Amino acid sequence: MPRRVLVIGPDTKLVRIGQRPPRVTLILLIQQIGFFLAWAFADGPAWVSLHLAASAQGTFTRLELWQPASALAIHVGSRSIFFNMMTLWLIGGSLEKFWGGGRFLLFWIATGVVGNLAGVCAGLLQPAQIISGSAGATAGLLVAFAAVYTGHLVFVWKGVLPLKAQHLGLLLLGFLVLGNLLGKAFLELAVEAGGALAALVFLFGRRRGAPSPKARATGKLKVIEGGKKDEPHYWN
Repeated sequence: MPRRVLVIGPDTKLVRIGQRPPRVTLILLIQQIGFFLAWAFADGPAWVSLHLAASAQGTFTRLELWQPASALAIHVGSRSIFFNMMTLWLIGGSLEKFWGGGRFLLFWIATGVVGNLAGVCAGLLQPAQIISGSAGATAGLLVAFAAVYTGHLVFVWKGVLPLKAQHLGLLLLGFLVLGNLLGKAFLELAVEAGGALAALVFLFGRRRGAPSPKARATGKLKVIEGGKKDEPHYWN
């Protein structure tokens, strides 16, 4: 059977994952892991679950409206923190470099809070069940990675995976959803759905008449006149 060879040409686009995280991604990793370790070594204080994690009872009955935001900063339990942190480390850096630290942080917070809010609304049938962690932001990162790097091959460590970034993002997202389905974690599914929807709005939703990112970029370029009249203009 002939051996398949992955050909990397001069026009091949690559995206690097799993590298040293840039500043905002590194800060988020330290905050998330640090808060989880503090919670674990403190034997999981009840007030954290009661007032900082999110629940329909706490948010709507006790009117602790900060819960969908505060729940983003903590993981009550170790069930999802490994996958969330692995995703943030693997692909967060590439998106931060693409957008810049400020826009990346805004995206991460927006998708995480909207995801938690969706989980709280879905939890009206189970008002005492708590939600915590960054599952919504994780789903948002995977959607954004698949949307931004559609035709790129994945470069990880010292090799190139025979897999497009778009397919890797969707594959990891499917793995996340399947794991929650098998575990019957339906509120987690609501959180991830909310985060993914917020990511799509962030990526593709804009005011009517507003220029697209590509149009804004080309609007900053100038046309250099000259040359033969039958030759096209060049952007510089």
